[in-house]
Amino acid sequence: MLVNLLDKRNFFIQIFIIVLFTLLGATNFNSIDLSNLEKLGVVLTILTIAFVGYIDNTNDLISTSSYPTFTYILWIMPFIAGLSDYRIAGSLLLVTYVTVQLLYFESEKNDTYNAFDIGVFMSFAILLSPPLIFLGIVVFTYFLTLRVVEPKIPILGFLGFILPILIVAQVSFLLDYYFMFDFYKEQLMLTIVHFEWKQLFLVPIVIILIYSIINHFKNVNKLTAQKKRIFLLMHFMFGTMLITYILYGGNNDAYLAFLGFSIMLMLTRYFSESKPKIEWLKEAFLWVFMICLLIYNFYDRIPRFFSLITEVSF
Repeated sequence: MLVNLLDKRNFFIQIFIIVLFTLLGATNFNSIDLSNLEKLGVVLTILTIAFVGYIDNTNDLISTSSYPTFTYILWIMPFIAGLSDYRIAGSLLLVTYVTVQLLYFESEKNDTYNAFDIGVFMSFAILLSPPLIFLGIVVFTYFLTLRVVEPKIPILGFLGFILPILIVAQVSFLLDYYFMFDFYKEQLMLTIVHFEWKQLFLVPIVIILIYSIINHFKNVNKLTAQKKRIFLLMHFMFGTMLITYILYGGNNDAYLAFLGFSIMLMLTRYFSESKPKIEWLKEAFLWVFMICLLIYNFYDRIPRFFSLITEVSF
């Protein structure tokens, strides 16, 4: 059922998926009385979702199906309330933009000077959420691998990256905003993620991801050299953000939202291109993916639901 529904790109199905699961994610807000900064976070989150939907609908590099929209929105759904933090939401939007630019960076139509833009946006993302520095290192390392093709790529990337940092440092010094340095020092202190029982519902998704990664490397020779490098970069970015979440997540699972774009690419390739021997396997994976994330999204409300049913029964 889901395979037949998502196997082709359909604008109306994509819009329905975006609206439905965004609204389900919004049910995690404890109040509609949000502060101005929280409203800003919500707006930035909506912009990120709209941007991903636009990219999915206008390019064929990711897929020509509705799998990208389905996997991304479902993954982002449980973290929408946490993204009311404007710093994390702003960083997510910037990182998503950077990731999209990296997808096309080695294409013939790409301008080398886009490395400068990527550096600038990545720098602003790190200024908003300092733990993303590790993701910045991965992106810069990728630029270094391209120095043989074009020596000025890593230089442009580094100049773009350092420019916003120098401006913020100078403004902070001139205006005696020394608390900014304390803020960044505090943000980079380790806050190891705390285990919660609902995280067990992410285990089946991890298994699906492992299966898709194995399938990717089994069929990697079918890809062009450009796609091989891009998918390898996406896997490195995924691993980096997972480590960042473990080291800095604490009680806030919003950092998991940064895995969304990589997960979208990994699962979309599997669902779109794989032909498992067991015909119903893809269908099962899609249902497991959706059900686990729905349970994760509503986990804190399930006891209230059962309590309400009990009260009504008696």
